[in-house]
Amino acid sequence: MKTIFLIRHAKSSWENQQIKDHERSLNQRGLKDAPAMGEKLEALYPSPGKIICSTARRARETAKMIKEHWFPFGNIEYTKQLYEASSAEVFNIIKSIQAKINSVALFFHNPTITHLANILGSTSIINVPTCGVVILTSEKDDWQSIEVASCKLVNFEYPKKVNDD
Repeated sequence: MKTIFLIRHAKSSWENQQIKDHERSLNQRGLKDAPAMGEKLEALYPSPGKIICSTARRARETAKMIKEHWFPFGNIEYTKQLYEASSAEVFNIIKSIQAKINSVALFFHNPTITHLANILGSTSIINVPTCGVVILTSEKDDWQSIEVASCKLVNFEYPKKVNDD
């Protein structure tokens, strides 16, 4: 079985309009939500076998904060490809993962996360909020065999849900 964690970066700051989108950092809410989601993921799931993150600052900061709780010994692979990637491009990244790896966490952006979750899991999520995590599983033995609608939505966690627990 393969498990996919689609993780949207935490809430970012729009305070300084002069900063390029790629360089926007997390705001106070994002700095609070990311560790809380890391703790929630740690309580529910083993560390992912592979972690891939967008090079955008807000995604990198989110991944590092979640890493402290969920995968403290994991290595984060950064790729600019996840910044402004289409669903098809992210799907190709997933399909390129080695079969021996059973789980992957991808840190990136909307609207791609919502779209990809819906096409892989045949779900109808309207919007994955900031710091939201969609967890999908597939019965396939290798990543190359995963197809559209071949995954099952296992869980959908997000900060407001976690804070209500």
